[in-house]
Amino acid sequence: MKITISLALLLIGLVFRAQAQTSFQSDYGFIKHLESISSYDEANLFLRSIKDNHASEGQQDTISFYQGKFNYLKKNRFESISFFKNVGKSNLSYWNAAKFYSALQFAYLDNYEAGLSELSLVENLSSEERELLNLEQAGFSLLTRNYAHFDQISTSFDSEFFQFTEHQDELVRISSVLSGHKSKSPFLAGLFSAIVPGAGKYYIGQFGRGTMALMSNAVFALQAYEGYRKDGPKSPAFIVFGSIFSVFYVANIWGSVVAVRVQEKSFYDTQDEMVVLHMHIPLRLLYK
Repeated sequence: MKITISLALLLIGLVFRAQAQTSFQSDYGFIKHLESISSYDEANLFLRSIKDNHASEGQQDTISFYQGKFNYLKKNRFESISFFKNVGKSNLSYWNAAKFYSALQFAYLDNYEAGLSELSLVENLSSEERELLNLEQAGFSLLTRNYAHFDQISTSFDSEFFQFTEHQDELVRISSVLSGHKSKSPFLAGLFSAIVPGAGKYYIGQFGRGTMALMSNAVFALQAYEGYRKDGPKSPAFIVFGSIFSVFYVANIWGSVVAVRVQEKSFYDTQDEMVVLHMHIPLRLLYK
């Protein structure tokens, strides 16, 4: 009798387990369908609705991974990272993918130390994942301006992985651009503009703006001088145009200093955006 009851309970358990497995496979198929049509908001809603229905560790890891991925695709950086942190090691493919995605999210957030920390947690990598790791670490080396480390990593780039080759070559090109860039000095730009109005803009290659600064300062300086020459320092023309010239002269110096800072920031921001782009595409190619 006890044996019969035990066998019955075992049979019931197996039936319920099979039903749960079938249900998850069905849910997973629907998740992949929503991903294929880029319905990320709907996918996130669906994942929230089924999270409590699946109790196994593997199922929970799968759900957390896709919650992280869909938030990543929606550019919800912090939400994405928090979901990826919930992915365990029940499936190392999901674990590694979550760490790669989290690292890239941190790159977008300019938190390079945290990104490198995420990359250090990947394990049991396939040959493709190992090459992706090299590429991602090389990208972080450029973002942190560690050109020597980039050179060290880039020498191990493997052209066998054709899907990565173009992006490896682009990182090498960007490294050359960054390391060869000659930064302009805000101090020199301000000094040149103090000596000759507009000269600071010429120094950084803004010839049109430099010419405008030179001409506007020259016009007001000549008007002030003319007023002084005719009626002396108490001349209304000298006072008015002298005051205007002073404002334009100081603005011309400060404008040159700011222009250098803006130009330098724009240069590095543009290069960094390109670096992250060439970190992003190979990741998406590997973990579709």
